Amino acid sequence: MAASRSRILSVALVVSMAVNVVIGGFVAAQWYDHGFDKKRSRGATFDRHAAMDILPDSQRMEVRKIWEVRRKILRPHFREYGQSRRQLAALLSAEMLDEAAIDAAYVDMITKRIQIEELLKISLLQFAKSLPPEQRAAFFKEGFHAHKKHRKPGKGKKD
Repeated sequence: MAASRSRILSVALVVSMAVNVVIGGFVAAQWYDHGFDKKRSRGATFDRHAAMDILPDSQRMEVRKIWEVRRKILRPHFREYGQSRRQLAALLSAEMLDEAAIDAAYVDMITKRIQIEELLKISLLQFAKSLPPEQRAAFFKEGFHAHKKHRKPGKGKKD
């Protein structure tokens, strides 16, 4: 009996270590890929943080000032958008589905998202107006740069 208990504990230890290695590898890969100390844009449209990294300090401060003002304007809209998303999730998770309420909540959420996008466009335009042409080009090229996608093995090879 003692030998089987020891064997069970050994297997449990190995499994536990394997799970920890997998989780640790995942976390390390995320940090390596995105940087553990950097916030990154969740949206697919513009990565302001990446764009800011290529600016000289003087221009970076100028864009940062613009962003501080714009963020105060955007913040309540993001809160409303979050509330509309939670409302839609609650309706979709309800035991009885109310399709009319779901449709209305979805339209509300999309309308709020479009309002945010319009406000973000105004921010981008202000950034563009504040930068000299050569820095503007580099700033927006970096901010709109498509993120690298991992290729599947064998894709893109020429025989």
